[in-house]
Amino acid sequence: MNSGVSQQNPTNESQVPCDISVICVNWNALSFLPAALESLFAAQGDMVVEVWVVDNASTDGSVAWLRRHYPQVHVLANTENRGFAAANNQGITRARGRYLLLLNPDTELPTTALQRMWEFMEQHPQVGAMGPRLLGVRGKIQGGAAGYDPGPATIFNYATFLYRLFPRRLRGLWLPQSTYLKTDPISVDWISGACMMVRASAAATVGPLDESYFMYSEDAEWCRRMRARGFEIVCHPGISVVHHIGGSSRQLGPDFYAHNVDSLDWDLRRRYSGPTVAFMHLIGAFGFLLRYLLYEAQWLRWRNPAFAELRDLWAACLRTSLKRVFGAAVDAEPQRFAEAQAKANVIAS
Repeated sequence: MNSGVSQQNPTNESQVPCDISVICVNWNALSFLPAALESLFAAQGDMVVEVWVVDNASTDGSVAWLRRHYPQVHVLANTENRGFAAANNQGITRARGRYLLLLNPDTELPTTALQRMWEFMEQHPQVGAMGPRLLGVRGKIQGGAAGYDPGPATIFNYATFLYRLFPRRLRGLWLPQSTYLKTDPISVDWISGACMMVRASAAATVGPLDESYFMYSEDAEWCRRMRARGFEIVCHPGISVVHHIGGSSRQLGPDFYAHNVDSLDWDLRRRYSGPTVAFMHLIGAFGFLLRYLLYEAQWLRWRNPAFAELRDLWAACLRTSLKRVFGAAVDAEPQRFAEAQAKANVIAS
């Protein structure tokens, strides 16, 4: 596919050994980019860091702003939205660093985070990828920073909240928030692509991100391949990074979060039979229903818009999961994105 990419390249860098290549995929996240880049360069310290921003056809002036304010940043400007996996691969193929850092534009790094992540990878050569604890701006722990491979057991434990009630015995899709209160590294199956440091040699061994995933679940699939080749995947809750979750996807409303379910469907159908996948979707739908009812009750009591947003998010996931009981999400990601983007454009006009 011709991405129609234009490129800005800072000069006089090719001969300098690079410690970390930061790859940031941007789509209309200009409101977050200044804080993200400011925190990144403040955390750089003495390390040699190169930054690649791959822009997926933003319409908010992100590319012009980057070229004006951060000439040291490599900018790849796509003329179409290629999705998260494909855009990251564009940066990965050009990266020179011994480590790759996939970093969302809606993140902010504390001043010591980058150095500590680099030091951890240097001290643990068996680790292929690691990620930190992700926190909201008010300090709330985000459970989706890491977890275990999607399957019947993990989906059931997640849907029924058993992974929270018995965190030492039962594994869920996500790590329970209580696990992040400790500071010791945790061996997991996957970590979030919102902030993921990857050993470049591990990425070279397993190959690029799978571009059949438009957005979501590509990080879990990539980590699965690393584990299959003997690399360990680690979440380090002793290192924290701020994540304004949904900085890009939130623009398209709660239905866009249901892409999680479609990407999960694609991932499951590559590993399980159709009837097994349908059963897992039924279990997942039950879990989404519980979460919908929980936030609906909180909305009715407190009338807090945050509860209404979460209620609508889980309602969208519930609808999508029930649909996937009866049919696969073949090519659903790009199509749903295009439909949602068109809807957003109509609203904006």
